[in-house]
Amino acid sequence: MSTTTETHDQAAEQPVESLRDLAVEEAALDLLAARVAAAKKKVRARMQTALDRAAKRDGVERVTAELPTGQTVATISLRKGTVGPVVTDPEAFARWVAARWPEQRQEFTETRVVRTVKEWRAAELVAEMAALDLSLDGKGTRPALWPDPDTGELVEVPGVLIKATSARTHSLTWRKDGKEATAEAWRTGTLARQFAEITAGPEK
Repeated sequence: MSTTTETHDQAAEQPVESLRDLAVEEAALDLLAARVAAAKKKVRARMQTALDRAAKRDGVERVTAELPTGQTVATISLRKGTVGPVVTDPEAFARWVAARWPEQRQEFTETRVVRTVKEWRAAELVAEMAALDLSLDGKGTRPALWPDPDTGELVEVPGVLIKATSARTHSLTWRKDGKEATAEAWRTGTLARQFAEITAGPEK
C-alpha cells in the first residue's frame, strides 16, 4: 500500500467533529472572551485608582494577589507615568530656533506653509530639555526650559511644554505555579465571587 493511501485511510479513521458542537463552543467562547475583556478593563481601572490613592497616602506601590487559601499567585506593581518636553506649537518653536541661531536657520529649520524645526534638530533640543528636572510639582503642564551652554541660563522655550507623556499604569507578574493554582481555584468555585460579573446577568 502506498504512503498516500495510508495517509488517506488514517484520516478517514479519525472521528469527524460535530459542526453544531463546534459552533456552540465558538459562540460560547466568543461571549466569554468579550465579558472577560470588559471585566478586566473595569478591574484594571479600579485597581489603578486604588493603587494611586495608596501610593499617595501610604507610599504603597505593590500588592500581592492571594487566593482565599492564602496562596500568593501574583504581584501587582505600580508603574509611574513619564513626564517630558512636548512640542505643542511647532511654529512658535521654529521661530524661537530661527531667532536663536539666525546664521544656522536654514540648517536647523525649514519652511513649508510655516517654518518648522527639522526633526533631527528638534530631537536634539528636546533631549537637552529632557535632561533637566522634569517635575510638574502638582501642575498639569509647565513651560519647557532649555539650558544655554554658553551662559548657563535656563531659557523658556516657546511652543514646548513639560507634560505627562504616558499615564500611570500597573503590571501583573505571576508567581511560580500561580496560574495553575488560580485555574484550579476557578474550576472548584473558590473564585465564584470574583467571576460573578462574567457569568451572571444578561448580555447587553
